[in-house]
Amino acid sequence: PAAPVPGQPPSRPPAAAAPQLPAGTKEGTPVATVNGQIITALDLQQAMRWIAPAPANAPSAMERQRQLEALGLLIDNLLMEQFLKTNGPAVPKTEIDSKLQELATELKKQDKTIESMCKESGITYDQLVANVSTKLSWSAYANPRITDKLLQEYYAGYKDFFDGTMVHVSHLGLKISPTMPPAEKAAVQARVAAIREEIVSGKTTFENAAKKYSQEVNGAQGGVIGFIPRKFAVDEEFSRAAFAMKAGEISPPIASEFSINLIKINERRQGPGSTFAKAKNDAQEMFTEELFQAVLTQQRKTAKLDVLLK
Repeated sequence: PAAPVPGQPPSRPPAAAAPQLPAGTKEGTPVATVNGQIITALDLQQAMRWIAPAPANAPSAMERQRQLEALGLLIDNLLMEQFLKTNGPAVPKTEIDSKLQELATELKKQDKTIESMCKESGITYDQLVANVSTKLSWSAYANPRITDKLLQEYYAGYKDFFDGTMVHVSHLGLKISPTMPPAEKAAVQARVAAIREEIVSGKTTFENAAKKYSQEVNGAQGGVIGFIPRKFAVDEEFSRAAFAMKAGEISPPIASEFSINLIKINERRQGPGSTFAKAKNDAQEMFTEELFQAVLTQQRKTAKLDVLLK
């Protein structure tokens, strides 16, 4: 399997010491299968270089977590390779060679070579070639599907982000989990609604309610988060609700994956503004990445995965 980001070396620094094979395995020992395709202990050993090094004398549970993180990257990468093999156009070798030559030219300006870059990044040359092929195949798959109409709709949906508008938010959250039974989630939702009623009726303030009830780490500070942009700071459900509100408003209960929240907007700070023409390139880059993640999420749901790592 190739490195985790299509067409690019991993961004995380390699571990200081050479990673070891997982305990009780040999190089060819399967540690996972993805739709019948094997990931070996050697693949995992190489991928461990993509993960930030653990502290000295780290407990075994931390090393296990690092192994699972690296294995997750391998699985995701293999899922996308499999998807593109079926759905993406074939990439001519000449196109791959051309991209590698471009990379070599850029590296030369930094007194580096492809070989030295691979060594620093913890990937092999074959993995680099696979990355480049995946990136080119993804571009050929995605680009025809990303029309100006879609980008204009995307820009309009996230105009606050492109405008640079920010909102100052506080929140109160009670924990849930994806596996919590529906009746228990409904009880948590009802509890959050009851807390909201206490606030809007004037029995307490949002800040005091957060200090008393919130199960989030900032509850002790009255639930203050601070200024957030429309994207990338918080869950989409939370952000969508926050940016639809006016200063001083308190939301109804808003469910995210791990909590049910009340949101208070303390201030709305208008940004400098934007136009579609100026934001189009950024919108296309963001939309392409979100399409990639959406495809990957769907592949995870339908894939036959078997994790064999002990």
